[in-house]
Amino acid sequence: MRITAGLVLAMIPLLIQGCTKTGNAEEPLPSQLPAAQKPVVQTVTPTPSEDAAAIGITAENYPRIDGSTSTLPLVQRIYKRMFLHVDGGGDGWPGLPQQASKTMRSYEMLIAGDVDLILVPDPSQEIRQMAESSGTELEYIPIGAEALVFVTHKDNIVNNITASQVQRIYSDMSVTDWSELGGQKGRIVPICRNADSGSQAQLENLVLMGRTINPAIEDNYMERDMNGILEMVEDYRYFAREGEESAYSLGYSLYYYIQISESVNGRRDIKALSYNGIAPTPETIVSKEYPLAINYYAVVRKDLPADHPARKIADWLVTTSGQWEVAISGLGALKTLYESP
Repeated sequence: MRITAGLVLAMIPLLIQGCTKTGNAEEPLPSQLPAAQKPVVQTVTPTPSEDAAAIGITAENYPRIDGSTSTLPLVQRIYKRMFLHVDGGGDGWPGLPQQASKTMRSYEMLIAGDVDLILVPDPSQEIRQMAESSGTELEYIPIGAEALVFVTHKDNIVNNITASQVQRIYSDMSVTDWSELGGQKGRIVPICRNADSGSQAQLENLVLMGRTINPAIEDNYMERDMNGILEMVEDYRYFAREGEESAYSLGYSLYYYIQISESVNGRRDIKALSYNGIAPTPETIVSKEYPLAINYYAVVRKDLPADHPARKIADWLVTTSGQWEVAISGLGALKTLYESP
């Protein structure tokens, strides 16, 4: 089976689915631990696959892997490629990761040494500064393509937005009406994400360029969930003020999550806007023609030994087999043409 660059980003994942004292020490309860650190109750020891054996992965040395919400399906697919399906153990893979710690927390845990490998989009400036202040050098291995996209309701006649317009909408709020973007006269309702989200990091890195989001937007229109911001963009018009039939909201998300959201929730009444005249498509994102195209990375600490299992997994992700799993997970594989293993 062959897959072209035009299909890789459109492929939808198939896998959506207090303290206790001991002596003088305090240990957190399992429910208080980050997702990647929570103990996994296993009744069956996973058996390594041929893929795992080929790169030296065993049940005992399998690395601690975490990442963003959008990369959890890939984290799970890696596990399923490394170990054989067995009867029992939940869905047949004992120890299969069930949660992601999300972008910011994953970086924090990697820097602290609490995980070995994370799968995440480009880091924010805050993350880079955090790593630098801790004296930790991080190594970034590109594994997939992604993009920041701006979204609005499908009934909005506006189809394009520019960098300057985004800055003036989200930072100084000097653009407040869709007519200034070539649409019908109607209020722009900008919605933002929380500061530690991956999409917020990309907005700051790629578009705001040192500017900050206006506090009025953060106070009134902040959404902490990736799915929630899409829902707000879709539903706002039904709750608009009287006489504001042409008021539409504006939000942003990662291209991947829009794809996965449509798969889970059905086709939404939203659309992605072109940015500086270029539409976000699988082809323009993989080729980097779309201006807000970014990468997904396998990230390790630079001082990690060359033979560490985490490095072996990272290296495997850029092979034909690994890139296949990246694409099937819904992320854009960097190889533009490859065969399924």
